[in-house]
Amino acid sequence: MPVAVETSLTPGAIFQRDFRTRGQQTVDGRPLRILQWNIERGYQLQRIISELKAADADIIALQEIDIGNERSDKYDTGVEIATQLCLNYAFLCEFEELHSPQRSADAQGGGVHGNAILSKFDISNVRAIEHR
Repeated sequence: MPVAVETSLTPGAIFQRDFRTRGQQTVDGRPLRILQWNIERGYQLQRIISELKAADADIIALQEIDIGNERSDKYDTGVEIATQLCLNYAFLCEFEELHSPQRSADAQGGGVHGNAILSKFDISNVRAIEHR
């Protein structure tokens, strides 16, 4: 079941929410597992979620998160992943993905696009550092 899409994001805006369950397990004396993945707008969202569940990483960095774009069925792909994996979540909106009549349906925008961190741990002091 899709989670409601956050529609008030603008470039540079940060969205953070905790989807962990109470008492969820964290690292227990084992090496920390960190995974990064460019998910290409979440085109294969359920497959991505299955792979991430199997990897059982402690911290996940995702690129190309779509929120509200037609090409990704207007899903909030990051929230969908964080919810299904029960992880803490922070998203940075990189840019607005404008709708354009010149694009094909599988490339159509209409929402925002950015990057996210998902974690079994608390996420604090979330901020964007502007590249100059």
